[in-house]
Amino acid sequence: MLDAAVHDEARRGGALRVRDTKGKIYLDAIAGIGSAALGHAHPDWVAAIHRQLETLSAVANTFGHVPQQQLAARLAELFPLARCRSFFANSGAEATEAAIKLALRATGREVIVAFERAFHGRTLGAISLTANPAYRDPYVSCLGEDHARFATMKVLRLPFDDAAALDQAFAEHGERIAAVFVEPIQGEGGVWPASKAFLLRARALCDRHGALLGVDEIQSGCGRSGDWTAWQTIVGDEAAPDIIWLAKALGGSFPIGACLTTAELAQHMGAGTHGTTFGGNPVACAAALATLQIIESEGLRERAAAQLGTLEQIAAQAPNEEVVEIRGAGAMIGIQLGAIDEGRAKQIVPALIEAGVLATTPGGHTLRLLLPYAAGEAELREIWTALAQACAATPKCAGTS
Repeated sequence: MLDAAVHDEARRGGALRVRDTKGKIYLDAIAGIGSAALGHAHPDWVAAIHRQLETLSAVANTFGHVPQQQLAARLAELFPLARCRSFFANSGAEATEAAIKLALRATGREVIVAFERAFHGRTLGAISLTANPAYRDPYVSCLGEDHARFATMKVLRLPFDDAAALDQAFAEHGERIAAVFVEPIQGEGGVWPASKAFLLRARALCDRHGALLGVDEIQSGCGRSGDWTAWQTIVGDEAAPDIIWLAKALGGSFPIGACLTTAELAQHMGAGTHGTTFGGNPVACAAALATLQIIESEGLRERAAAQLGTLEQIAAQAPNEEVVEIRGAGAMIGIQLGAIDEGRAKQIVPALIEAGVLATTPGGHTLRLLLPYAAGEAELREIWTALAQACAATPKCAGTS
């Protein structure tokens, strides 16, 4: 059981390590599943939250407030949407729900295209888009499945990064498709980046058929890839989505989500069409504003961007024969161990924890690193060494995935 953050006296900023109740210290490569982008308890972030708590902590969503307006304005500056409008929620799943409602209302259509291995959250609409049936059953079904559930939205599930499958889907269902929803980098699926060609093809098909393109940046956004969105890291400025939604790193670990869209599309969400009690509250907005400011002032996007390349250099210097692939972007890194169906990453987790590193294993086959952006070569070398130790200490066994 974790107990406290542990600050390095030589480093100013958020803590990269945590301590358990027995006093053991770990390098935290989970970091609140990517939410603690600044590390734990960054002093400037803590101070911003304290200042806001002393003034205004809650406002009914029928009223605006200064931190909310400031945050909306800042997001409009940072994210590639024309005349950007924001809806603030408490979490990524709630931001997904807002994106679903917007797509259905704006188009008057019923089908949303999602992808194999996708994860968009656990609320009813969000799990419709999520690929893993363990999350979906018995609540919702996808287009073509033979059992009815409760949801009225239809989800068409396609192979990820498969432009031909997307072409075929639009050929068959184009008049029914409200939107294509995609993670530029699938996090829970095992850290799989989409190709630029695939994302641009999705943009072109949506334009041709009058559908919207929604980009889930819950895990990959807010600087983790080195840009404010992984979409920008992969596609650049050649095209933009219609909807972007964020959470995790946006609040620096304080709960907040945001669904961003254009002013034109936002007009479809009139008064009463959606709402929230706690979403976008003054404290959450202050935390997000502080997070964005710290990311910029401390050059953390640049430091995040360097993580993947640094680890690849470390791996080249000291190869691990069990590593099949290192993939991702910036500070969103997947290290695949063994074949997909072997579950090797999951097998080595106890030994990795014993070696002092916390990490997750989406799919059981990939070690996922979501380090705070300030982590650098020293921390990545520490992880690589601990991984080698964990592999050596863990006999291979079948059937654990």
